[in-house]
Amino acid sequence: MSLNKSRTMRIDLIPEISPVPLSESPKTAIISPSNVAKAREQAAAPAQNRDPYSDLFQNIYDAAIVTDLRGRIRDVNPRAIDAFWYSPDDFSFKNIKDIIAGCDDELIRTLYDNLKNECFTLMQASCIRGDGTAFPAEVSVSQLRLSTPHLCFFIRDETVRRQADEMLLTEHNALQNASSAIVVVDMSSVIEYANPATARLWGRPSESELVGRHLGEMFLNHDDAERIASSLSGEHFESTGVVVALRQGGEPFRVGFSAACNRDSDGNVVGAVLSFTDLTDEDRVKTAERDASRFRDTLNRLDEFRKVLHTGVGEVSSLIHDFSAAKIVADEKVKRRVASAVDACDGINAVLADIEELIAQANAAKPEAAITVSEP
Repeated sequence: MSLNKSRTMRIDLIPEISPVPLSESPKTAIISPSNVAKAREQAAAPAQNRDPYSDLFQNIYDAAIVTDLRGRIRDVNPRAIDAFWYSPDDFSFKNIKDIIAGCDDELIRTLYDNLKNECFTLMQASCIRGDGTAFPAEVSVSQLRLSTPHLCFFIRDETVRRQADEMLLTEHNALQNASSAIVVVDMSSVIEYANPATARLWGRPSESELVGRHLGEMFLNHDDAERIASSLSGEHFESTGVVVALRQGGEPFRVGFSAACNRDSDGNVVGAVLSFTDLTDEDRVKTAERDASRFRDTLNRLDEFRKVLHTGVGEVSSLIHDFSAAKIVADEKVKRRVASAVDACDGINAVLADIEELIAQANAAKPEAAITVSEP
């Protein structure tokens, strides 16, 4: 329980029964639609027989239940009949403790004591229908000064709001844990939201450092922000492209972006939502592929050179052999020079054989072996 400066006590009751999703209908109907109409007729007496306060009670939007100080139900409005699947006669045998999970005599005494001191009470509770199903509700309690003190419980079904809150929380968690950098900007391209992935990608300690900055500060070219905003004008509500971003330390890097108009609940454009993908690894792969292609071209040219040189050395070796055998058998000096030339040709042939083997191994290797991407 907590008491704030507005003299309102807020109480959170731990639900004893899990709320039933809105999409699920109760399995057992306590009263049929025809009985509901009859119950409404019983609860709404002719207007001439009611005072203005009774009119207000019967037509108030919230389910309203009047109890004595022991929690016994004394009166309900038609909204309560619809909400709890009880007829007025069924309600007459019920206690508010049967309606609000976790409500007990001590809580009822606390509520009455607060109201005597003009302290209003709001409760978050789980309310139980006639078939045993439950729904989350906000319950406000007021005191009725009749012949004896009574309490009036105003109960509002919070199922739709809770589901909306849970959906918002789910979407927020999805944004916070997304691997892509996501940024929301206003109409002036000022950042209103950035998720943790954005801070990591731009090298910032925290995403809060980006909030309030102009989107252009994230790019190497400040005008790219205006270019993205302009691409969303007119009939173009989505845009994609590539820009050069700038990390905190001044390092440029390319990012792919996807941008879409951000709209309020009335459909008016209030800014843009942008998603960024780091292209650094993709650029590294492309660079490695280009290097591998150049390497293969070099191997091919080297192989062509090897073939030409091999042919030339073969011709020289043959010429030396023929010349030495026919002309200079008796000259020892020439014979030594010829032998040396033959050895040189044999050595060149051995080197060419090694080159041929290396080229064959390189060409037989898997393409991905020549493409290595290191972690940033």
